[in-house]
Amino acid sequence: MKPESPEGNHREGNPGNEQSKCDTSRMASLLSQIQVDRIVQNTLDLVNIDSITGNTVAISEFYQSLLEAVGCRVERHELYPGNPTLVAEFGSPGKGRKLVFNGHMDVVPLPHTPAKIENGRLYGRGSCDMKGSLAAIVEVLRVLHVNKLQLNGQLMVIANSLHESPGGRGEDLTELTRRFNWQADAVVVMEGATTECTVAQMGSATFRIEVVREGEPSHQLHTPAGTPHPITVAAEMILALNRRNAELAEREIADIGTASYFVGSFHSGEFYNQMPNRAVMEGVRRYGPEERFEEIERELSEMVKQVADRHQVDIRLAIEKVRDGYRIDRESPAVEALVEAIREVRGAEAPKVGKKLVTDAGIFVNAWGIPALCHGPDQTSAHGETEYVELRELEMTAQVYMTLIGKYVGWTGGDNDAAMQ
Repeated sequence: MKPESPEGNHREGNPGNEQSKCDTSRMASLLSQIQVDRIVQNTLDLVNIDSITGNTVAISEFYQSLLEAVGCRVERHELYPGNPTLVAEFGSPGKGRKLVFNGHMDVVPLPHTPAKIENGRLYGRGSCDMKGSLAAIVEVLRVLHVNKLQLNGQLMVIANSLHESPGGRGEDLTELTRRFNWQADAVVVMEGATTECTVAQMGSATFRIEVVREGEPSHQLHTPAGTPHPITVAAEMILALNRRNAELAEREIADIGTASYFVGSFHSGEFYNQMPNRAVMEGVRRYGPEERFEEIERELSEMVKQVADRHQVDIRLAIEKVRDGYRIDRESPAVEALVEAIREVRGAEAPKVGKKLVTDAGIFVNAWGIPALCHGPDQTSAHGETEYVELRELEMTAQVYMTLIGKYVGWTGGDNDAAMQ
């Protein structure tokens, strides 16, 4: 693999980029060769490998073997030790489009019962988030491989390890896209949407605000008069966030809604008549696609400073970026190809929408300047106490990927009568 400079080539809209689209009979043949049992078994095998963020060596080795078995050339990058990022190429680079499929191998650190298949569902941590998608693209590549199709362009799979916060915030993928550019024309992040086509996402940052007064916790009656009360100061901080929320609610962001501050955790004090010496709140700031983390950091820092100066107390702010947001061209050929693929496979007219959730799509858009799409199986149960993926969803996801490749990249030649392997 020979990555190019980070500027990219952005050939997606180039009218000279000829695409030989697959005919209906060929596509029907390829779709019929997708074996859901293979996807299910690979998903089950992936789920049975523990891969909490920071512990992805074993799963990366197994997933690399799956990719190599279907004809991919795979490179391993350890930009963060112990957290491999796999970069796989399928087909040879040419004048056609290059389409990247991206998925993360890590899972949230929440306990789950052992993996099982029951009543048309595969249960287990990571089943829908997002090991099922990783298995689905492998099956698509297998079918293309056994049919010996000559792609008009090239496919890539990038599997990363540091996705799920708080353990990861996309650091490995961010560094990969900073160092390399494989001249891709579009990316499919294999999660985040099922029956919609995402054209924008909000940015997100988590924050921790700690109000600290001098001295140890003390009895209410033995605390000197005029001592700043951490809870009172923290309450004023929350009111300041609420006032800012009211301002943000007046500014509609196209396709998405409004930005916001949200406090989801607050703690102070240990006993009803003890004066605490600190109060801590934690929350999330969601911000528009055109804004950047540095702007949000400055805004919140100034709000904290104003409250701290008013009460003459120490207020400590820790704010960390989860992902910046992004917006892509609604009329991009990649967007249109995905909308058509969803329509043909799922029988649904996919609306072009913005979302407040966070995926890794923004990393690609902001680093490489290319459209990033989102599509995968339904993720309603992701991060839940019981996580599962519908087996039918795995099949339809693979069918959407195959259809999208046919429409966006295209192919020629091959064996119409390739036996199912």
